[in-house]
Amino acid sequence: MKQHDRGRLVLIFLAILAALASFAVWFATATPGDRHRGPLPPLDSAGLQLAEILKAHVRAVASEEHNVGHPEALERSARYIENALTALGYAVDHDEFETQGVKVRNIEVSRAGPGPNERLIVIGAHYDSKEGAVGANDNGSGVAALLELARFLKTVRLADGVEVQLVFYVNEELPWSYTEHMGSYVHSKGLARDGREVAAMLSLETIGWYSDAPNTQRYPFPLSLFYPSTGNFIAFVANLNSRSLMHRVIAAFRSSAAFPAEGAALPESTPKVSATDHWSYWKFGWPALMVTDTAPFRYPHYHTLQDTPDKLDYDRMARVVHGLTHVVRALAN
Repeated sequence: MKQHDRGRLVLIFLAILAALASFAVWFATATPGDRHRGPLPPLDSAGLQLAEILKAHVRAVASEEHNVGHPEALERSARYIENALTALGYAVDHDEFETQGVKVRNIEVSRAGPGPNERLIVIGAHYDSKEGAVGANDNGSGVAALLELARFLKTVRLADGVEVQLVFYVNEELPWSYTEHMGSYVHSKGLARDGREVAAMLSLETIGWYSDAPNTQRYPFPLSLFYPSTGNFIAFVANLNSRSLMHRVIAAFRSSAAFPAEGAALPESTPKVSATDHWSYWKFGWPALMVTDTAPFRYPHYHTLQDTPDKLDYDRMARVVHGLTHVVRALAN
């Protein structure tokens, strides 16, 4: 083969590689709707009230370390969640199991539209804290949001055949992550055993810390090439099989909330992409995603005793929860 022919083949090969890389970046990062830019509009009175309610929830659920190693504190958090749901008029279900001799439980409520329940939507958040951490952001923030979505769900007319389950999981943190003792795995395995199929699952995971300062956001390589370096946004993170769900969710969020939002559909091997409860639903092949402030890559108090309720930005949390109400409405109809 002549030298110029070899050179031509190399150029063709490099062009193909560049085209494949461009397609992979587009596939992972392209999202519908317009990203919010500029200052946030002031909260109205309902938004300010929601911010105060969220703060009260976080203080009640996550002001002390609460996990299997601190069972009395874990029980206090569970009781608060159950009482709040009962006050909203829900019949509360429990899925009890034992971990290291301690009885623990998932807490579940649901609403269903008319007709057979054929389309199941699950929205969940774990209420335990990591060992050696208070857990206000991880994950009192997600629990607070889920409680307010429970309030909102009472006002939504569900489409025929749609059921929405709201699940507060125990045992998300290590050493229970990725094991049969993980609360979300107990729940998803039970659904599979009962022959249920999940149409969509959202995991609310650390949604309470934001900063407008430059260079407050980090990523595993090469995501830093494509996403903002300012940690002021909420992220919707999916695996490749859940890309269409991520698109539907972020479109609903961006159309209703004047708040920065980013989305990504990434391989499950990407660091931290599968590191919470949506992983349990991926195991059964169901579409699921994480809603997160990307805490390990942003939050300075992640997994420490300094992760306390005073650290969170409840005004911005309220904006995120407002956007999520529109997501729930879109999924439920």
